[in-house]
Amino acid sequence: MEYLPKILEQAGTDFYRINRQWKPKGLLPAIISQGMLKDAQQKYNLLVQAENELQTLDRAHLYIGILKRMRLTIRRAQFAWRADDLEFLKAIAEFFSDYGTVLQQLKIDQARGRLETPTTPSRS
Repeated sequence: MEYLPKILEQAGTDFYRINRQWKPKGLLPAIISQGMLKDAQQKYNLLVQAENELQTLDRAHLYIGILKRMRLTIRRAQFAWRADDLEFLKAIAEFFSDYGTVLQQLKIDQARGRLETPTTPSRS
């Protein structure tokens, strides 16, 4: 066996001690993962601010369910950040997938005329 020991040696100490699960670090530069996390948090916070509006829509249960799942996903990403890049990427991918679902459903609601667009008062 020539290659397998080298592969394990390259992984170094990137394993959890208890279950020997691989937890790689350094897959992403810290500046990029930090930016991804910040972007996700901003998008989540904006949705939280719009929660009352989401509850007025026909499929409020769908939006609120996704919002709850997104909260847990953000927490997983925060916990994994700088500790386990693979888990971080999984959480961020799940978050943005859910965010995309929310946007898609909002576009459908908009096309159906369910979203009120704010009107600016006219000046006379």
